[in-house]
Amino acid sequence: MAAPQQDAPEGDFTRRSRWTEPDPAAVAAQIEAFSTLTNRQFGAELAAFVAADEADRDKVVAYAIRSPKLTQKARRLIPDLVRQPDKYLLPLAEEANNARIRRLAQFRARADHEAQLLERVWAGIVARRGHLLPEPRPRSRARRRLADEYPERFLELVREEEVADQERAEERRRERDAEQAASAKP
Repeated sequence: MAAPQQDAPEGDFTRRSRWTEPDPAAVAAQIEAFSTLTNRQFGAELAAFVAADEADRDKVVAYAIRSPKLTQKARRLIPDLVRQPDKYLLPLAEEANNARIRRLAQFRARADHEAQLLERVWAGIVARRGHLLPEPRPRSRARRRLADEYPERFLELVREEEVADQERAEERRRERDAEQAASAKP
């Protein structure tokens, strides 16, 4: 049976996104401003950006940092932010040790998140040039190399795993059916 159709309310009640793109001229100006900074100065700006809450971050700065021109520079500095956050985050007056530890952990987590974003931005830049980045994990690269070097054996193992998955699913189905049949009998 089909669900009853409802009439849309009168007026313009469509849902609109609150996301707005920043002004391209402002982004270009911010990119130029960041391009003139030394690595230490840019690292301080990047640390301030990472330390800010998501709601407090300036979209223009975010677009500039994640731009093709600055992505590599930011990617080189992010590991230092994660390793040595004390270098970039000054201690707050009268901050308890536990509060500082939490703030540093939060900063590291945000820096890791930004590193992932920058990695994906860089992968997109490389992909536009017609290339793919290598997989970041050694196990994934090794698995791919084994598949390339021994395709017959790799496909044989894949088929074995698929058959094993099907057998496990069939066994679970049989057990479930047996439980349902046992519970149905009074």
